[in-house]
Amino acid sequence: MASMIEVRNLTKQYDSKRPPAVDNISYDVQAGELFSLLGPNGAGKSTTIGMLCGLIRPTSGEAMIGSHSIRTATLAAKRLIGIVPQEIALYPSLSARQNLHFWGQMYDMQGKTLRNRVEEVLEQIGLRARR
Repeated sequence: MASMIEVRNLTKQYDSKRPPAVDNISYDVQAGELFSLLGPNGAGKSTTIGMLCGLIRPTSGEAMIGSHSIRTATLAAKRLIGIVPQEIALYPSLSARQNLHFWGQMYDMQGKTLRNRVEEVLEQIGLRARR
């Protein structure tokens, strides 16, 4: 079976005076395999997921989503991975339209395509009047 996710020596160091948030982790996830990251608060789970989704740049190491590097082919890798956070990822200081616009931009949507999709989703979820 082919690896769908390959992680090699992935590290994220935010501050040189503190231990790394993610320290040199490596693993493979095969096609059809269920994989979980478990650990206490502060163990680096969210940082790892953020790096795999292209939201956080690794300090060192590499990860491949399919055959796409999260470092050199970030958009292609993002198209192959999705995330459902434990808690809803909405920003209360933004309107419904602004939240959708923000998340659409995170997935490289832009211009008329993004505007149309935002309006379509607002209609689908019944928030058009409160956008």
